[in-house]
This record gives sequence, C-alpha cells and structure tokens, in this order.
Amino acid sequence: MDERNFVATPGFDGTKTAPNWKKIVLIAAIVLAAAAIIALLCVFLFGSSRITPIRVMEKYVNTGEIKLETRTKDFLGGIEGNNLAKIIKIAKTSDEFKDDIADLEESAADAYEDRQDDYGKNFKIRYKNDKEVEEKLEREDLKEYRSAIKEIGENYADLGKALGRLKSGDLKDLAEDLDMDVKDLRTCIECLKTVGQKLKGVEVDDGYTLEYLITITGSELDEPEEDDGEITVLKVNGKWVSLNALGMLNYYYNIIYRAVSSYL
Repeated sequence: MDERNFVATPGFDGTKTAPNWKKIVLIAAIVLAAAAIIALLCVFLFGSSRITPIRVMEKYVNTGEIKLETRTKDFLGGIEGNNLAKIIKIAKTSDEFKDDIADLEESAADAYEDRQDDYGKNFKIRYKNDKEVEEKLEREDLKEYRSAIKEIGENYADLGKALGRLKSGDLKDLAEDLDMDVKDLRTCIECLKTVGQKLKGVEVDDGYTLEYLITITGSELDEPEEDDGEITVLKVNGKWVSLNALGMLNYYYNIIYRAVSSYL
C-alpha cells in the first residue's frame, strides 16, 4: 500500500480487531424483528392484505357502532371512503338526507340487537379465512371490475361538475332546499369531483374469491355454531376492498342525484 494514500481513522492504532459476531447477529435479529412488526402493522392499518375486508366485516358484525361515516371509511377506505364519509357527515344535518342515513344506521343497529337476542349479550362472531380455498380472479375479470368502477367515477365526476357550474343564485336555492349551508354544499361538490376523478383513474391490480369459516359463541348457545361464507375482494388503488362494499358507491350516488336532479 502506498503510505501517502493512507488516511488513519481517528482512534485506530494500527492493530486489527476481530469483529464481534455475537453482537452483529444480535443487531441483525433485532432489525429483522422490527421489520416484521412494521410489515404486520402496515397490513393491519393500511389494508394491504387481501383478508382485510374479512377483518372489517368481523369488526362490524361484533359491534353496535352505527355511524355511517365510520363504516364508509372502513369499508371503502381504499377508494375515496374519506371523501364520501365527509359528505355523509355534512348530509346528516340536512333534512333531505338525514332520514336515509338514519334508516341505514337503524338497520345496522337492529341487526346487532337481533344477534344479541339470538346468541346472547356477550356473543362473539369470528371469521377465519380458509387459505386452502381461494381462487385468483382472471385478468379479464379485473378489467371488467375496473371498467365498472370507472363508470361510477364518471357519474360522480359529471354530477360534481354539473353542480359546480350552478350560478350562485341557484346554488343558494339548492342549499336552502337541502337545508344545508352554502359553504357545506360547496364542500360536498368538491368531494364529489374528487371521488369522481380518483375513480376514473382507478387501478384494479388483483382480486380473489375467498372462503371464510364462521364461528359463533354466546350465552344463548349450548355450543358454538359454525358456518361458512364467500367473498370477492379486489385490490383497488393498492388497497383491498370487498366487491359488496362497492355497492355503497352506487347507493350513495343515487341518493345524492335524486336530491339535486331538479337543478341539473
């Protein structure tokens, strides 16, 4: 070695020391464990697992939580659930929409009470994905679902644009008919536009038909009841959602369109 090119490391006395392999292995194990924990958290929190829709179903079948905006965010979190939840929260103050929202929330509450009557106040329903029975969707199926979601997006986008073109007087009249503040109505219109644009550019990257096992326990049951179910899940914009949840998109659109169509 050319000594002119050698730069001594501070504290280095020229003596080579054998690496502490035990310490290196321990650090590597800690790093790997941390990475595994982070990966699991990402799967649970951000919906990157195809069984996430099953977890969401299990959550709501076991709870008396009836807020529609909360359910919407959970079931449609990957496809503009937050913007739709914002619309629902505002719509709750409107005489035009609050009855529809109340009906949906009461229906969910009644179903929960029925389960309590059937299984007991302390009932528990568990869903377990049957890993041995799952069918990957064909690419053609994914294209069809993507086209269907894009079509819904076009409806939302067109509705948002049409409402956005209303003159200030008409907008004020519409807000009055909906028993809604003009500022809140403008917020809803922007949410409609955003939902529409996001859905028009949607990506459906993967999909499965899954089967899950159901186990029901409760004080009214002498022994656990067992059943099974089937669900189609799609990876939409990187998040997994159930095909059934997509029906909410059409349902909400129809309610909104019905209320504002006379101004279009």
